[in-house]
Amino acid sequence: MKIKIAFIRKHLRIFFTVVTLTSLFVFVSCDDDDDNKVPQPTANIVEYISSQPIFDTLETAILTAGLETVLSGDGPFTVFAPSNEAFNNLDPTTVNTILSTPELLTSLLQYHVVSGSVSSSDLSNGDVPTILAGQTVNVDLSNGVTLNGTSKVFQADIKATNGYVHIIDQVLIPEGFITQTITDLAVANSNFTILVDILLMPEFSDILAAASDIGSDLTVFAPTNDAFVNLLEALKKTSLDEIPVGILKEIVSYHILGTSVMSTELSNGMMAPTLLTGESVTVDLSSGVKIDNASVVAPDVKAVNGVIHGIDTVLLPSYVIEALGTVSEVYLFNTDYTILAAAIRKAELLETISTIDAITIFVPNNDAFAAAGITSLDDLTAEQLAPIILYHAVAGNVKAADLPADGMVQTVNGEKIFLGYLTNSVLINGLTTITGTDIEMSNGVIHTIDRILTPPAIDVVDIAVALSQMETGAEFTVLVSLLTDPRFAAITQIIREAGDITIFAPTDAAFAEISATIETLSDDQITKVLTYHAFMGRAFRTAITDQLSIEMVNQENITFNLGANGVSISDMSNGEDANILEVNIQGSNGVIHVIDKVLIPAFEE
Repeated sequence: MKIKIAFIRKHLRIFFTVVTLTSLFVFVSCDDDDDNKVPQPTANIVEYISSQPIFDTLETAILTAGLETVLSGDGPFTVFAPSNEAFNNLDPTTVNTILSTPELLTSLLQYHVVSGSVSSSDLSNGDVPTILAGQTVNVDLSNGVTLNGTSKVFQADIKATNGYVHIIDQVLIPEGFITQTITDLAVANSNFTILVDILLMPEFSDILAAASDIGSDLTVFAPTNDAFVNLLEALKKTSLDEIPVGILKEIVSYHILGTSVMSTELSNGMMAPTLLTGESVTVDLSSGVKIDNASVVAPDVKAVNGVIHGIDTVLLPSYVIEALGTVSEVYLFNTDYTILAAAIRKAELLETISTIDAITIFVPNNDAFAAAGITSLDDLTAEQLAPIILYHAVAGNVKAADLPADGMVQTVNGEKIFLGYLTNSVLINGLTTITGTDIEMSNGVIHTIDRILTPPAIDVVDIAVALSQMETGAEFTVLVSLLTDPRFAAITQIIREAGDITIFAPTDAAFAEISATIETLSDDQITKVLTYHAFMGRAFRTAITDQLSIEMVNQENITFNLGANGVSISDMSNGEDANILEVNIQGSNGVIHVIDKVLIPAFEE
């Protein structure tokens, strides 16, 4: 007889009045002739179970599933009733999952119920149908009554008003009965240890929670350990820790569908949206089952909250695939460049940079953004970020050896950057050092830098000001104090308005040597000193030759001397020469050479 179970209510607790004298039978004697009368049960199956402490867990399960009305009905039914100890033998997590999932709980209880009133003497070897559709219990009478090969009936033939109860020592589990979550299955499978390690990262707590939630309904395309190893090898990484966690989380999200899909429900060419916004995987059934370029090697691993399909390759979102091998890979898969990667993506330039034929990028790391005072992109729009990003890009494959001698380079956004070839390094726009060169990728070249470039390039005055304000290693504070003094504003204006100018900039130590003299000079004399350090034109180090004499803005000359220790400058004072300490700090309107002495012009007596 087919029984249809109605879910009447959940978490209902029914308290029964236990009939005294006996728990099940009442003996009634009308006269002496009734002394041998067989006692009749007075409690139905549910009332009996509720009256026995040995069935506390079973009682809770029946009430939670809302089956108490059905099992209290006319029936008849036969219940193989697991004891508390039988439930205790199950994994606690499994018990909690069953009790928390009405569908599972109902199915499990139905599997313990046989339609009809079946005593132990009515049993025979073989399968007995249960009221759980399509499921049978196997009976073995060779040594007492054993069900499904392991569960023993240790107390039989308890008669109720609507059937029989037989007490068993192990819970019966239906064939194909699933209690494990996606997380449980992944943890239990040695092929998914890397995936599990990822899910246990703090940043993945939301994904882990969903995979562990019995209320979820997910499909997970789970890469094997070998799949992750192959990805690391392709990226030339040795550990997942080398991949920015944000990108890793996007990749994992790309492996998850928001609904459970068995392999039989897939169709050729099907595009299934993933949890990664805007990204879908593509199904290919032309040769086995493929998801994008990954073969399904372990399909339909069913969980209580979805399904796992094991795959042999890590799936990558479309923008990641475009970036692989290109200049974009360098910053997208490097923990040192997460701010740049975020800026490029926010400016919607990732695809452009990944797919362009030939490009050179000056790549600032996270510290480079901090050095420029940028620690967050929240207040910057895509429109504001785009010109900054493109100011770091040059058309073509420009290796270090190909950088122009004059240091003037046109960027993609139409602005110029100015490279200064110092003694042992290269500065861009006077403040940014190139820290690494010639990282060649399929579509271009990467040079790394320690400070972001912000268009437009600053002039030599602003470079000096910025260097004087450095938190460490500040220089030119005295020179800047003079150039920003209103008394000498005309000199500063001349420098700023010059199309090409060279400044020989004395260090603070150089000014300190003549501090007593400076205090005695008039404004006109200080003006003459300042203009004696400026030359109209860009005089790079390569243009300086021995005994070269050039006229300065104050119309007096200086002379260069080339020796074993470098370049020195003779001034009009005929005193000790000034040594050039550093060369070619280039800005938008000129170049700075650092000197260790203040140049002294000829003063009228």
